[in-house]
Amino acid sequence: MGFMITIEHLSKSYGSLAAVDDLSFTVKPGRVTGFLGPNGAGKTTTLRMATNLIHPDRGRVTFGGQPYRQLTKPFTHVGMALEPAVFHPGRTALNHLLMLAPHAGAGRQRCEQVLGLVGLADAAGKRVGKFSLGMRGRLNLAAALLGDPDTLLLDEPVNGLDPEGIRWIRELLRGLAAEGRTILISSHLLSEVQQTVEAVVIIAHGRLVYEGGLAELEGLAGSAVDVRSESPAAVRGLAHAHGWTVREASDPAVVRIEGATPTEIGQAAMTAGIPLAGLTEHGADLESVFFALTEGQGGMR
Repeated sequence: MGFMITIEHLSKSYGSLAAVDDLSFTVKPGRVTGFLGPNGAGKTTTLRMATNLIHPDRGRVTFGGQPYRQLTKPFTHVGMALEPAVFHPGRTALNHLLMLAPHAGAGRQRCEQVLGLVGLADAAGKRVGKFSLGMRGRLNLAAALLGDPDTLLLDEPVNGLDPEGIRWIRELLRGLAAEGRTILISSHLLSEVQQTVEAVVIIAHGRLVYEGGLAELEGLAGSAVDVRSESPAAVRGLAHAHGWTVREASDPAVVRIEGATPTEIGQAAMTAGIPLAGLTEHGADLESVFFALTEGQGGMR
């Protein structure tokens, strides 16, 4: 079972720049949690403080109640793949892992096993300097998995992966979470991890702006219906009369309505005698909610 990660009042400044500002949240075992925010939001700094690579000005991060530095054999408890990944270009993938293996209590067999797990078995003897960005990401993940850790901290793990690679890592991480492990993955784009995560932590300018389930975030996004009519002004009036939100669409014959279903709009238009040419429902626009949260920095928990 993975550790509960608890981040309490974490702060780190560089001169007058507050990289992380009084940040608090928790990450539960048994699910994949997305750690989201624009580039420069403080995600990597937070992960580095969590693993004792950077010392915070204030606050602390604990794994099951213990700071990283106090964990016995930390590589077997917390695996991390942080950016930027550092590789010697002249080493092969296997040699890179063999160099790290003693810290994780792993041998050659485990190194070969994790290379297979991340899809690099055929590249074990190739020099890392010849690797693509996606292959380097896979090798970084292999290093994080060496000690068969209970907890994974992954910084931009889908960076450089093609659609097939993104689908692969989604299935891998979900499988690891199903085993009870704690998994925290950072990304600057919600769309990249939307189908992978169950819970979301969003920060902007080092501060928490949202913490909760992905389903709750989808609830904030809501849905919209594009209404096509030869009388768009009448459709707008109908929407205002019912208290629905009206958004302008690129097509002047279309009115976008939020807060109502296609059935409700169709019935209201029929009652009012407004002819409609079409109703098209759009799903929740999570990316818009994400940008609204990070640009407006409206805090929600």
